[in-house]
Amino acid sequence: MGDSAPLDWELRAQKRARRHLAWQRGRKRFLIFGAAALVIGIAGGAVWAWQSDSVGDRRDPTAVKRSAVPPTIGTKVRLSCRAPLSSGDPLRLWIAGDSLAGSLGPELGEVTADTGVVAPTYDTRPSSGLSSPEFFNWPEHAREEIARIDPEVVVFIIGANDSGVAHDETLDDNGAPAWRARYGALVDEMLNILGDDGRSVIWIGSPTLRDDEKNDGVRQLNEVASEVASLHARTTYVDAYTLFGDRSGDYTPTLPGEDGDPVRVRTSDGVHFTPAGGRYLAAHVFDILDQRCDIRGQADPQNPQPVRQSPGSGGPTGDETGNSGTAPPPTAPPPTAPPPTPPPTAPPTTLLPLPSLGIESAP
Repeated sequence: MGDSAPLDWELRAQKRARRHLAWQRGRKRFLIFGAAALVIGIAGGAVWAWQSDSVGDRRDPTAVKRSAVPPTIGTKVRLSCRAPLSSGDPLRLWIAGDSLAGSLGPELGEVTADTGVVAPTYDTRPSSGLSSPEFFNWPEHAREEIARIDPEVVVFIIGANDSGVAHDETLDDNGAPAWRARYGALVDEMLNILGDDGRSVIWIGSPTLRDDEKNDGVRQLNEVASEVASLHARTTYVDAYTLFGDRSGDYTPTLPGEDGDPVRVRTSDGVHFTPAGGRYLAAHVFDILDQRCDIRGQADPQNPQPVRQSPGSGGPTGDETGNSGTAPPPTAPPPTAPPPTPPPTAPPTTLLPLPSLGIESAP
């Protein structure tokens, strides 16, 4: 009995020593990995800040703080781009879509043209959508404009005027909503046209909309469009719905600015972008272009390119105060009533209303 006590104590001491050694090793590893993570985080933040500064002026009071949400669906940007680019042989870029392209087009056009190595053309067709070819036939128009411009990259934004499609309750033979297959076929047709001859496409879904029913519609349309886009090897899908949502993913007219104060990014109609909103989306699209095409690395800002507009295209939409720049849909006169004659001195407007959205501009 007398010999066993020291042995037990010695064993307990050895166990305590081993536990203490293990704790010290674990603490050392924690400190090493923690320090490494801190260094990586600081370096990553510096790179992010440099990239943000290189697209737009951080002192601009209307600059929107760059979102931490990745602008694309998927794990990689599948954009293809030739090299080298130069002011004498710039990348041919076509930016097209519904009235939201009226804000995106000029903003993305300006930031790319200023590099000297991108030649942008924008084309905005208010009230248009894929589901209403009788109003505006995008497949037919795209074939004609692509043949004229011969773009190497196409940026296309669509969907806001198609929101009603998602509320068709008709079911197919499998019990699924029949509209999903029909709309998916329209997206696929358009992507085949835009991406013909190995052309790269950046497809932008609709952002959030203020009207709850239409917002739910575009959310479902975006799901279909992103699924179809994932099947096209040279297509990158940009999730504008997430980019323009609040922390809960819902519609918000403002986003945090660089100084932390809210910046208005949506107009008073709850649909369009203000110029600040257009610049915000343009910055994300530019990052995608630059990631694959190395636009910054090849830039020749001493020889900027002109920003062109497709024939028949509408003008920019939205202003800093939130006015949409579009007339509200006609509601008072019946369809057969003649339109009122404007005063002789009234300048003609270059923008069309959005009857398919059915949203009136706020005063």
